[in-house]
Amino acid sequence: MESKTYQGSGWPSFAYHESVMVREALEALHLKNQANYIDATLGTGGHTLEIARLGGRVLGIEADPKMLEIAKRRLEEEKLKNFKLELGNFISIETLARKNNFIDISGILFDLGVSNLHLTSDIRGFSFNNPDDPLDMRLDTSTQGVSASDLLNVLREDQLISLFSTTMDDGGAVRWVTGRVIEKRETKKFEKVSDLLEVCRDLRGKTGINSATLPFLALRIAVNSELDNLGDVLPKAFDLIRPGGSLVVISFHSGEDKIVKDFYKQYGGGELVFPSEAEINSNPRSRSARLRVLQKN
Repeated sequence: MESKTYQGSGWPSFAYHESVMVREALEALHLKNQANYIDATLGTGGHTLEIARLGGRVLGIEADPKMLEIAKRRLEEEKLKNFKLELGNFISIETLARKNNFIDISGILFDLGVSNLHLTSDIRGFSFNNPDDPLDMRLDTSTQGVSASDLLNVLREDQLISLFSTTMDDGGAVRWVTGRVIEKRETKKFEKVSDLLEVCRDLRGKTGINSATLPFLALRIAVNSELDNLGDVLPKAFDLIRPGGSLVVISFHSGEDKIVKDFYKQYGGGELVFPSEAEINSNPRSRSARLRVLQKN
């Protein structure tokens, strides 16, 4: 992980997010000097930085204004000029590309999910490691109205079952969590991370992971419409790419990967790449990463 830190983002001092499968992503994009690329999930700019260093022109899109600020400072510190950054959700990729006159695009990259900074240094409830944080999970609190606690407090039983089913396979576990949520909110509204942790306390989770992991992940996905947006944006992104260009997606859980795989099947399936053993050893977060690349004919 990079060792440089910033303190102007609203977070305490921290190291940059460590982007996964950078080498594999760069190879999949078939980088060409002065060609146009879109990093649709900018984060703190790790992939964009490497594309720009190799001569590519990059449009970076980021939904979280705090992350955008970090990426901007990071790229400016490198004295790079061949990039543009936009605050917005990748679902607006067509509009943002037109706004920046980004045409004849040679490749688009999606690195899905949230960063390790959200999980370790944020105060919006993305992680269950900070029980006193508000249960929010919105990437941009200025444009998104519904928080994680809102969903838990107002959704019907069938809606909660659908929400938790996005990450939890066991129907019994889904109904158990749903029942606990409904029972708890009858006496106290969900407000903090600790409120959902209390619900998950006796849940039997998958071996090797915290029992709260999958419920928290399902809630974050719902708050930010992650799966719906991904399904909607893939055809838009593919249409923007010039013939011979590449659509590259790094996913971290089966729900994301299934959406990508099903879309790629329409065009022959593409190529699946796994992280190297060396990367997994140095960055355990990369273990669940799957990179799929689809070249446009």
